[in-house]
Amino acid sequence: MLADPARYEERYRLTDAALGLASALLAVGLGFLWHTQLIFAALTVLAVIPAVLAVARRPVAFRADHAGITLGSDRLLPRRPAVFIPWTDVERVVLYPGRKAAGFGDYLWASAELEYIGVQRRGGALALPYGNEQAPGCPVPGVAAGATRQIKRWRLDRERLAAVTAAVAPGILVIEARNDPGRRIEGPGQRQDRQPGAV
Repeated sequence: MLADPARYEERYRLTDAALGLASALLAVGLGFLWHTQLIFAALTVLAVIPAVLAVARRPVAFRADHAGITLGSDRLLPRRPAVFIPWTDVERVVLYPGRKAAGFGDYLWASAELEYIGVQRRGGALALPYGNEQAPGCPVPGVAAGATRQIKRWRLDRERLAAVTAAVAPGILVIEARNDPGRRIEGPGQRQDRQPGAV
């Protein structure tokens, strides 16, 4: 089946749900094996099951269609509503890297590069339901924290995003803000041109 040229959608993947369910079953099994109190196993299951169910429903992580861009909930629990941004409010779609460090206090033991997607909105756009401050770590000014999402538990097809954006909102750029913030993402029928004044 051919993809709709005016719609691109990604849903959260089931890998986290499967991992959470396996963890819950392992906790119950260990509780029976080691004859520990079943309360520990039951609490583990009760903590994991809502997260498993939230991911298993496979909510929308990202959607671009004729109406605009939908950024899915950035938290599964407690759940936040998705954010919809109409094309009339979109200046640019920005893909950018970020870093996340794992550790405690002054001790860091891991650091990973993460990918983010953000929407730079036009001046005068209505306030978002939450996160109207500048997105931390985003190299492009004017990208609100509520208009960004980490590309986690879903995959972004950059070419498909560029193709749909070109089809439904031809004046909107999809840029990759790494070393060269003017670098555009190419899609079918698009050339890698730098427009005057594009950042």
